[in-house]
Amino acid sequence: MDQLLNEDLTSLIEKVSFLSRKTDLSSDIKNLILAEIVQEIHKRKQEIIRISAEDYALAKAEKLEDALLSRLKFDADKIQNSISGLEKLIELDDPVGQIEFVRELDDHLILTKKSYPVGVIGVIFEARPDAFLQMIGIAIKTNNFMILKPGKEAQRTCSYLMAMVHNILLKNNVPLEMLTLLHSRSQIDFLLKQDQYIDLIIPRGSKQLVEYIKQNTNIPVLGHADGVCHIYVGQITNVQQALNVIIDSKIQYAAACNAVETILVNQDIAAQFLPVLISALEQHDIEIYADEKISELLTRNFSYPESWSFEYSNHCISLKMVHDLREAIDHINTYGSHHTDAIITDNPQHASTFMQQVDSANVYHNCSTRFADGYRYGFGAEVGISTNKILPRGPVAIEGLTTYKYHIVGNLHIVGDYAKGVRRFKHSL
Repeated sequence: MDQLLNEDLTSLIEKVSFLSRKTDLSSDIKNLILAEIVQEIHKRKQEIIRISAEDYALAKAEKLEDALLSRLKFDADKIQNSISGLEKLIELDDPVGQIEFVRELDDHLILTKKSYPVGVIGVIFEARPDAFLQMIGIAIKTNNFMILKPGKEAQRTCSYLMAMVHNILLKNNVPLEMLTLLHSRSQIDFLLKQDQYIDLIIPRGSKQLVEYIKQNTNIPVLGHADGVCHIYVGQITNVQQALNVIIDSKIQYAAACNAVETILVNQDIAAQFLPVLISALEQHDIEIYADEKISELLTRNFSYPESWSFEYSNHCISLKMVHDLREAIDHINTYGSHHTDAIITDNPQHASTFMQQVDSANVYHNCSTRFADGYRYGFGAEVGISTNKILPRGPVAIEGLTTYKYHIVGNLHIVGDYAKGVRRFKHSL
């Protein structure tokens, strides 16, 4: 690994690109590598926790933000979740080499659509050693080559994990360049300029990081800048269950991009629902910001939100009273980040309208926004959540990191025969 990291970066990236086109791992080898990674994580669990705790202590001493510290922590629960994700990847069908359709254009002229790896993917992320393992697992399962640059706060943990994985690749005669770890922040700008060799960039981190990457590269970027998620509460009968969904959405993991940041409450239920909602939030030490209508209704002087588009990533939340479903949808589409938004209601027609008209990658009815996750969707793992309108969208897992080619196999066919009417297309499946 040290030899790889000491090579000239230009030559290294060229080599990664070349090898990505030449390397075609079988399904058995890919699953074997993933299984061996799981075994090694089990064996090294305590050492991983120790190294991660050192990273965490250094980051805390530098007074990094609480949200980043929360993502940086790699404890026993997160390690087990990483293991479960890798095990799920093993169970899934190989996404590469799948035949999506076969069409007979004419006699002995066959069109086939077949899936392939994307190629070379640059991943730039802050903290999140658990996400590091997810991305490595997906790279192996999809036969993609990855160049990964973690933030300095997670460098020690990620270096240890990469050395562990490299030993497994070496044992299975897989090029170490399949997974390359960068160490210097200065390498990011260079990486972003390598559009000749790198096919996709995936940023995971702050809004500032994602926006910087999007503005400084010609390489396609997959991801989202922030997670301003909403819950709209409409017509309900079971108040306690609605509260449970809201509390789970906020505090189950407040630093996550799918944690709820704004609650919109229909004015028809506000007088009854808001007092119990605020009581529940305050019992969990959640700091509340609210609009003037709520302050007036409850005769309390709540602070007004700094912005309706702000992602707290902590134990703060914004509350707003809305006139009806239409206003709620308009608010979400105006101030949201197109990530994950939910409606709590007993009215199925309202739920259907909400899910159709809210322009987000994940839209839910009567469940927590925290379900927006590749593992919870049964995808095994994810490289991130995409809020792009074009595919892939939502949690990006193995299918999202494959592309396709159209194959045509003929018998010396020429287009001129069809243009002249000598032959006619059949276009049969």
